[in-house]
Amino acid sequence: MSGSGGAAADVDLLITGIGELCRMGEGEGPQAGPAQGDLGLVRDAALASRDGRIVAAGPRVEVEAAVRARTTVDVNGALVLPGWVDAHTHLLFGGTREDEFAMRAAGKSYREIAAAGGGIHASVRHFREASDEAVLDRARRNLDRALALGTTTIEIKSGYGLRAEDEFRALRLIRTLAGEHPVRIVATFLGAHEFPRDRPREAYVREIVATMIPRVADEDLAEFCDVFCEDGVFTPAESRAVLEAAARHGLRLKLHADEFGDTGGGRLAAELGAVSADHLHGTRPEVAADLARAGVVGVLLPGTSFFLNLSEKAPARAMVEAGLPLAVATDFNPGSSMSQSMPLMTTLACVQLGLTPAEALVAGTVNGAAALARSGRAGRLRPGFPADFQILDLENHVQLPYHYGVSHVRRVAVGGTWVTS
Repeated sequence: MSGSGGAAADVDLLITGIGELCRMGEGEGPQAGPAQGDLGLVRDAALASRDGRIVAAGPRVEVEAAVRARTTVDVNGALVLPGWVDAHTHLLFGGTREDEFAMRAAGKSYREIAAAGGGIHASVRHFREASDEAVLDRARRNLDRALALGTTTIEIKSGYGLRAEDEFRALRLIRTLAGEHPVRIVATFLGAHEFPRDRPREAYVREIVATMIPRVADEDLAEFCDVFCEDGVFTPAESRAVLEAAARHGLRLKLHADEFGDTGGGRLAAELGAVSADHLHGTRPEVAADLARAGVVGVLLPGTSFFLNLSEKAPARAMVEAGLPLAVATDFNPGSSMSQSMPLMTTLACVQLGLTPAEALVAGTVNGAAALARSGRAGRLRPGFPADFQILDLENHVQLPYHYGVSHVRRVAVGGTWVTS
């Protein structure tokens, strides 16, 4: 058992009768290479928490002998996992883009739609026109859906403002959500999501570097800074300028990298030692080794390649072999991945990217935490970690990606408190 010996410890909550308990691997860091699929699996298990943190997790008979519980819940053979850590979303937006979905179904490409005024610029218009309350109401409902599907930690980016005051407005709204919703929220500044149509490129990069980033840091509006480094958006040189400024002001670094091809984003993430490089659909296997050596987490977004019907997929198997720790996230946004379902992403990671079920579950939990600099604070069910977990009406972990398209969640806890019924 992982827990304390000696006299029985008083605990607030004991979850017993667990068919399979996925504690995830040992330690606090991400899991890579052969450990990418280490679930720390225990059958016939139990889990105990006190003051919102796990104090014991392991074989049922050992945990039950080690604790004295105020409340005991027998889950009758259910599967118990850490709450999902969704490390890449654009959840704060002003309106949906189902018209673009219909256009893609009729044969238009994502880039053709963007060139005609759709894409990110459509979401910029929606955000600028929507009231704060309308944006918050939509975000609350989407967070509720994510929580109901087992997500307990989520990253939310700005990026639909594309001017200083609207970017700051977005980050303040994210802060409002973080103060009221049970899901743990991590804020990312993504002013470098696209170029506004009414500003020269050079002037906008200067504004991000000289005005936006210092204020984001001074007002503690975000923990991370991200850049969309891609052909037609921010070049590697422009991305470097933004990210180096962010680093000088104490922000951690992320990149949208190599979404539509090997355009230098992955290499830049390795050079700068970013916390994560996200998308990586077009990343070459040799770049994965550079990312691994630099301590970067690769965040794969299979919902995007699926929803946009991209022919190029991230070379996940080569990445695992290179020792790159892989996370899986939803990329939830109104244009290219309109889903906050982490269970669906695990299925797509298996079917489209070649991860095993165990590797996909690690990618959606402990490695997602590492992609948010939350190692030691999320993604594992080990003593000392927050008691953020989900109880699933499944017999084993393989059934989760196998039985897709429906919710298997019975209950979700954040900090040892039930947040779904």
